Amino acid sequence: MSLDPTKPSRGRPKTLDRDHVLEVAMDAYWKEGIRNLSLNEICRRCDISKPGLYREFWNEDGLMKAVILKYQEQVLDSVLQMLNTEMPFRETLDNLVSFATSVSDDQEIPKGCLLIKMRESRMHLGEATRAQIDFIQEQALTAYRKWVERSKAKCEFSADMSSEFASTYIDAQLSNASSQISRGEDPQVVKKILLVAFSMLG
Repeated sequence: MSLDPTKPSRGRPKTLDRDHVLEVAMDAYWKEGIRNLSLNEICRRCDISKPGLYREFWNEDGLMKAVILKYQEQVLDSVLQMLNTEMPFRETLDNLVSFATSVSDDQEIPKGCLLIKMRESRMHLGEATRAQIDFIQEQALTAYRKWVERSKAKCEFSADMSSEFASTYIDAQLSNASSQISRGEDPQVVKKILLVAFSMLG
Protein backbone atom coordinates (compact mmCIF):
# COMPACT_ATOMS: atom_id res chain seq x y z
CA MET A 1 0.00 0.00 0.00
CA SER A 2 1.31 3.43 -0.93
CA LEU A 3 2.00 5.86 1.90
CA ASP A 4 2.27 8.86 -0.42
CA PRO A 5 0.10 11.48 1.36
CA THR A 6 -0.81 13.14 -1.94
CA LYS A 7 -2.47 10.00 -3.27
CA PRO A 8 -5.58 8.23 -1.98
CA SER A 9 -5.09 4.69 -0.71
CA ARG A 10 -6.38 1.88 -2.90
CA GLY A 11 -9.49 0.07 -1.90
CA ARG A 12 -10.87 2.77 0.36
CA PRO A 13 -14.39 4.02 -0.33
CA LYS A 14 -14.46 7.59 -1.59
CA THR A 15 -16.13 9.67 1.11
CA LEU A 16 -15.11 13.11 -0.10
CA ASP A 17 -14.51 15.06 -3.29
CA ARG A 18 -10.72 15.45 -3.42
CA ASP A 19 -10.76 18.25 -5.99
CA HIS A 20 -13.34 20.19 -3.98
CA VAL A 21 -11.25 19.92 -0.81
CA LEU A 22 -8.16 21.12 -2.66
CA GLU A 23 -10.02 24.06 -4.20
CA VAL A 24 -11.41 25.13 -0.83
CA ALA A 25 -8.08 24.69 0.96
CA MET A 26 -6.10 26.46 -1.76
CA ASP A 27 -8.49 29.42 -1.77
CA ALA A 28 -8.41 29.63 2.03
CA TYR A 29 -4.62 29.37 2.35
CA TRP A 30 -4.16 31.86 -0.47
CA LYS A 31 -6.54 34.46 0.94
CA GLU A 32 -6.00 34.04 4.67
CA GLY A 33 -2.54 32.53 5.06
CA ILE A 34 -1.32 29.24 6.48
CA ARG A 35 -1.05 30.47 10.05
CA ASN A 36 -4.63 31.72 10.22
CA LEU A 37 -6.37 28.44 9.42
CA SER A 38 -6.71 25.28 11.44
CA LEU A 39 -7.30 21.87 9.92
CA ASN A 40 -10.64 21.82 11.75
CA GLU A 41 -11.67 24.98 9.91
CA ILE A 42 -10.72 23.48 6.54
CA CYS A 43 -12.82 20.42 7.38
CA ARG A 44 -15.75 22.62 8.44
CA ARG A 45 -15.66 24.59 5.19
CA CYS A 46 -15.49 21.40 3.15
CA ASP A 47 -18.19 19.73 5.29
CA ILE A 48 -16.00 16.68 5.87
CA SER A 49 -14.69 14.87 8.94
CA LYS A 50 -11.08 15.06 10.01
CA PRO A 51 -10.71 11.24 9.77
CA GLY A 52 -12.02 11.48 6.21
CA LEU A 53 -9.45 14.12 5.35
CA TYR A 54 -6.71 12.01 6.94
CA ARG A 55 -7.73 9.02 4.84
CA GLU A 56 -7.37 11.09 1.69
CA PHE A 57 -4.29 13.19 2.48
CA TRP A 58 -2.66 11.31 5.37
CA ASN A 59 -2.21 14.49 7.48
CA GLU A 60 -2.16 18.30 7.26
CA ASP A 61 1.26 18.21 5.64
CA GLY A 62 -0.12 15.93 2.94
CA LEU A 63 -3.00 18.33 2.32
CA MET A 64 -0.71 21.34 2.01
CA LYS A 65 1.62 19.50 -0.34
CA ALA A 66 -1.35 18.52 -2.51
CA VAL A 67 -2.53 22.15 -2.48
CA ILE A 68 0.82 23.53 -3.66
CA LEU A 69 0.97 20.88 -6.39
CA LYS A 70 -2.49 21.94 -7.58
CA TYR A 71 -1.42 25.59 -7.46
CA GLN A 72 1.65 24.76 -9.50
CA GLU A 73 -0.49 23.05 -12.11
CA GLN A 74 -3.09 25.84 -12.28
CA VAL A 75 -0.86 28.91 -11.97
CA LEU A 76 2.90 28.40 -11.88
CA ASP A 77 3.26 26.15 -14.91
CA SER A 78 2.10 29.04 -17.12
CA VAL A 79 5.08 31.08 -15.88
CA LEU A 80 7.51 28.30 -16.78
CA GLN A 81 5.91 28.08 -20.21
CA MET A 82 6.36 31.82 -20.58
CA LEU A 83 10.10 31.44 -19.98
CA ASN A 84 10.42 28.69 -22.57
CA THR A 85 9.13 30.70 -25.53
CA GLU A 86 11.26 32.42 -28.15
CA MET A 87 9.82 35.84 -27.40
CA PRO A 88 12.35 38.68 -27.03
CA PHE A 89 13.82 38.99 -23.54
CA ARG A 90 12.20 42.35 -22.79
CA GLU A 91 8.77 41.14 -23.91
CA THR A 92 8.97 38.11 -21.64
CA LEU A 93 10.21 40.29 -18.79
CA ASP A 94 7.26 42.65 -19.23
CA ASN A 95 4.91 39.66 -19.16
CA LEU A 96 6.48 38.50 -15.88
CA VAL A 97 6.03 41.98 -14.42
CA SER A 98 2.37 42.01 -15.46
CA PHE A 99 1.86 38.56 -14.00
CA ALA A 100 3.45 39.49 -10.67
CA THR A 101 1.54 42.76 -10.26
CA SER A 102 -1.87 41.88 -11.71
CA VAL A 103 -4.83 42.34 -9.38
CA SER A 104 -8.38 41.38 -10.29
CA ASP A 105 -11.31 43.67 -9.59
CA ASP A 106 -13.08 40.60 -8.22
CA GLN A 107 -12.60 40.76 -4.47
CA GLU A 108 -13.06 37.00 -4.24
CA ILE A 109 -9.86 36.35 -6.18
CA PRO A 110 -6.82 36.18 -3.85
CA LYS A 111 -3.98 38.68 -4.23
CA GLY A 112 -0.34 37.80 -4.62
CA CYS A 113 1.19 34.36 -5.03
CA LEU A 114 0.36 31.35 -2.85
CA LEU A 115 3.84 29.90 -3.32
CA ILE A 116 5.46 33.08 -2.00
CA LYS A 117 3.05 33.17 0.93
CA MET A 118 3.90 29.58 1.81
CA ARG A 119 7.62 30.28 1.50
CA GLU A 120 7.22 33.17 3.93
CA SER A 121 5.42 30.83 6.37
CA ARG A 122 7.99 28.07 5.99
CA MET A 123 8.38 27.41 9.72
CA HIS A 124 4.68 26.53 9.91
CA LEU A 125 4.86 23.94 7.12
CA GLY A 126 5.46 20.21 7.32
CA GLU A 127 8.46 18.41 5.90
CA ALA A 128 6.75 17.19 2.71
CA THR A 129 5.36 20.65 1.88
CA ARG A 130 8.73 22.33 2.51
CA ALA A 131 10.45 19.81 0.25
CA GLN A 132 7.90 20.40 -2.52
CA ILE A 133 8.26 24.17 -2.25
CA ASP A 134 12.05 23.84 -2.42
CA PHE A 135 11.70 21.67 -5.52
CA ILE A 136 9.42 24.19 -7.21
CA GLN A 137 11.86 26.97 -6.30
CA GLU A 138 14.74 25.07 -7.89
CA GLN A 139 12.65 24.50 -11.02
CA ALA A 140 11.97 28.23 -11.24
CA LEU A 141 15.60 29.24 -10.75
CA THR A 142 16.70 26.75 -13.39
CA ALA A 143 14.10 28.09 -15.82
CA TYR A 144 15.21 31.69 -15.15
CA ARG A 145 18.87 30.74 -15.65
CA LYS A 146 18.24 28.97 -18.97
CA TRP A 147 16.10 31.88 -20.16
CA VAL A 148 18.87 34.36 -19.29
CA GLU A 149 21.47 32.20 -21.03
CA ARG A 150 19.38 32.07 -24.21
CA SER A 151 18.86 35.82 -24.02
CA LYS A 152 22.59 36.41 -23.62
CA ALA A 153 23.25 34.28 -26.71
CA LYS A 154 20.85 36.54 -28.64
CA CYS A 155 22.53 39.67 -27.19
CA GLU A 156 19.26 40.69 -25.51
CA PHE A 157 20.60 40.56 -21.95
CA SER A 158 23.10 43.34 -21.30
CA ALA A 159 23.68 43.32 -17.53
CA ASP A 160 27.15 42.34 -16.34
CA MET A 161 26.14 39.46 -14.07
CA SER A 162 26.29 35.70 -14.15
CA SER A 163 23.25 33.74 -15.26
CA GLU A 164 23.03 32.19 -11.78
CA PHE A 165 23.01 35.59 -10.05
CA ALA A 166 20.57 36.98 -12.60
CA SER A 167 18.12 34.14 -11.96
CA THR A 168 18.29 34.76 -8.20
CA TYR A 169 17.90 38.51 -8.73
CA ILE A 170 14.85 38.10 -10.97
CA ASP A 171 13.22 35.66 -8.56
CA ALA A 172 13.86 37.95 -5.58
CA GLN A 173 12.35 40.99 -7.32
CA LEU A 174 9.25 39.10 -8.46
CA SER A 175 8.81 37.58 -4.98
CA ASN A 176 9.07 40.98 -3.32
CA ALA A 177 6.53 42.45 -5.73
CA SER A 178 4.13 39.60 -5.01
CA SER A 179 4.49 40.17 -1.26
CA GLN A 180 3.75 43.87 -1.72
CA ILE A 181 0.63 43.03 -3.74
CA SER A 182 -0.49 40.61 -1.01
CA ARG A 183 -0.16 43.38 1.58
CA GLY A 184 -2.49 45.57 -0.45
CA GLU A 185 0.05 48.05 -1.81
CA ASP A 186 -0.84 49.97 -4.97
CA PRO A 187 -0.23 47.60 -7.91
CA GLN A 188 0.78 50.47 -10.21
CA VAL A 189 3.43 51.64 -7.77
CA VAL A 190 4.69 48.08 -7.31
CA LYS A 191 4.85 47.68 -11.08
CA LYS A 192 6.88 50.87 -11.49
CA ILE A 193 9.34 49.74 -8.81
CA LEU A 194 9.68 46.36 -10.50
CA LEU A 195 10.28 47.94 -13.91
CA VAL A 196 13.03 50.11 -12.44
CA ALA A 197 14.60 47.06 -10.80
CA PHE A 198 14.58 45.22 -14.14
CA SER A 199 15.66 48.21 -16.28
CA MET A 200 19.31 47.24 -15.86
CA LEU A 201 18.90 43.79 -17.36
CA GLY A 202 18.49 44.57 -21.02
